[in-house]
Amino acid sequence: MLTSLFMPLLSFFVIDPVMEGIGERLAATRAPAAIMQQVQACAATAPAALAERAAGDMWWGARTVVGVATGMTDGRAVLATASPACATVIAALSAGQPA
Repeated sequence: MLTSLFMPLLSFFVIDPVMEGIGERLAATRAPAAIMQQVQACAATAPAALAERAAGDMWWGARTVVGVATGMTDGRAVLATASPACATVIAALSAGQPA
């Protein structure tokens, strides 16, 4: 039951804002199709990975939502640890590359 509460919160506070920022940045740089496929893979795998982690550790889910909502936790770091596809995209963006 608590998992069904955390997933929308994780999606609203972590996944959606980070993916929107990545999409805007990639659109501005006119990223190639291969990069956009990596972003789509990240968007497809991150929710399930985060839901599984939150289901196994409810406190982690609560801390993550509150941390990202208050700016104490970087949402990009959360996504990067959730999925290898996200880690690749976020590492490239953090390095200053278009992705």
